[in-house]
Amino acid sequence: MVPFLINDVPIECINHAAVAYHVPATMIISILKTEGGRNGMKSPNTDGTYDYGPMQINSRWLGTLARYGYTVNDLQFDPCINVSVGAWILATNIADGKTVWNGVGNYHSHTPHLNITYSQKVQHFHHWLTKVINQDKTPHLANKSTNYANSGAS
Repeated sequence: MVPFLINDVPIECINHAAVAYHVPATMIISILKTEGGRNGMKSPNTDGTYDYGPMQINSRWLGTLARYGYTVNDLQFDPCINVSVGAWILATNIADGKTVWNGVGNYHSHTPHLNITYSQKVQHFHHWLTKVINQDKTPHLANKSTNYANSGAS
């Protein structure tokens, strides 16, 4: 069976990270889509730092992550480790944020205007994704034009 990938990350890894860090998979996918990262990617930032892999994890985290045995190579080239670390960072920011969306914005920046802009992008994608998923749960009637009130049916 061919794995289902989102930004080079197997859906199984996204689901595992969602369960492990109590973050909805839809939120992780929304971050992945907002970040636009890919496996093997290294993106320079204007402040001299770099973002790595699908979740675009900033190099400022390298010192903290090294204490847990993670390397820059893990973040850049292992999509499952990258999404797991990203979900941990996201969960930490959500827990520490004033609101869920403030925490989501903190994944990107603690600077207020950057935080708000980022969280709005993620929220827009999350809203769209949730709407698409919920469309499949809407009951479909065989004949929507049937008027049961006037049909005599009880």
